Amino acid sequence: MLDRFDDRTLEIATVVVVVLIALLILYFLAIYINPYIAINPFKPEPTQAAVVPPTATALVGPTWTPTPTSTATNTPTPTATWTPTPLPTATTTPLPTATATPLPTATAIPTSTPRPTQRPRPRPPTATPTPWPYDYQNAGGRPNCDLTWVWGYVLAANGLPEPNAQMRAGNDQGYRVDTWTDVNGFYQFHFWDGPKAGKWFVRVFKGGQPRSMQFWWETSGGCDGPYSLQEVRIDWRHR
Repeated sequence: MLDRFDDRTLEIATVVVVVLIALLILYFLAIYINPYIAINPFKPEPTQAAVVPPTATALVGPTWTPTPTSTATNTPTPTATWTPTPLPTATTTPLPTATATPLPTATAIPTSTPRPTQRPRPRPPTATPTPWPYDYQNAGGRPNCDLTWVWGYVLAANGLPEPNAQMRAGNDQGYRVDTWTDVNGFYQFHFWDGPKAGKWFVRVFKGGQPRSMQFWWETSGGCDGPYSLQEVRIDWRHR
């Protein structure tokens, strides 16, 4: 029967069979890769994916890292109440009032003439203290678990930074230390690495002489309370 077909017809039939086999292979391969494809008449039943509970995330509270740079980037809010202790006002000691000594009574004169009453000597005027050339402009503080310190800026009368201004800090235990402002008028004193309870002061000097009041404040030994205080900023300006 095959002798009735010529070679051209057999070649065409062979090509058609090969193409059909290739399409059949691609059909089964597509179903194998994706059983849910539209051409699959026997799709498997979908299985419910296991619900994985979300991983609990620990809440982490915000932390503050001091960044003392030459340019202040935040305005600290005071959390503790402390009042600066000014130096005692200089007063002049009043001069003693002279007391008149009575004269002896005359016996030769039968009647004595009353002497005029001595008027009290007026008190000298009280000296008015000269205001300090430098006064603090900004004062604030906040907790700091890494450092107990004070920092700030010194400004001239024209509002520009004042370099090489002498600053002195200390405490009520006799501790004293000096430093000088940089080209930006910035100064800082590091008292302790971590929280340190104490009573501290800072003031401006010039030529070895004080030029401002002593600004006092108290720090706490803990840094997690609502009134904790370890970091203080105090800015000064020439009048």
